[in-house]
Amino acid sequence: MKKAGRVTSWNADKGYGFIDVHADVKDIFFHITALQNRSVRPKPGDRVMFELGKGKDGRLQASNVSILGAPKPQNQASVLPVFLAAIALAAIFAGALGGFLPRLAGAISLVMSIVAFLAYNADKTRANRKEWRTPEAHLHFLALCGGWPGALAAQHLLRHKNRKQAFQAAFWGTVVLNIGAMVLRKTLVPA
Repeated sequence: MKKAGRVTSWNADKGYGFIDVHADVKDIFFHITALQNRSVRPKPGDRVMFELGKGKDGRLQASNVSILGAPKPQNQASVLPVFLAAIALAAIFAGALGGFLPRLAGAISLVMSIVAFLAYNADKTRANRKEWRTPEAHLHFLALCGGWPGALAAQHLLRHKNRKQAFQAAFWGTVVLNIGAMVLRKTLVPA
């Protein structure tokens, strides 16, 4: 059953806050993962609707929290990054076949893209189940080893790790390093 309340506090750095329900109950805890639309950050005074449940520790907490007046979350994945990932993978493959990139670059990039996509999918599944997660360094390593097109597609199709700015900065760094290494390898060691 949905309940109504107001946000009394929000700690943006730690990703949690509390909701006042105007009852004889203490303020209700809620975590950022309980928000239905994470693109809008809660602030004290926001009116919210939520469901009441118990956390792993047995204490009351809010779930399915929606901020009243906030835009509804969009469930459609952006097609442009997925299209760009497919184009990049095709360009790497064509460059390898044409001799512009190292000969194995196309096959390695294809295999690593599949592995990266599967790793993102597994991490997203674990995140939803609140299980042990894949370290971000492992995801970046897969991208660095040529799987960045698959990682880019996974980020947007699965809506996973595509908003975290520090992760995105490191991810795009791996893309630049991967492409730079392929070009440098080809110029230093011709086929």
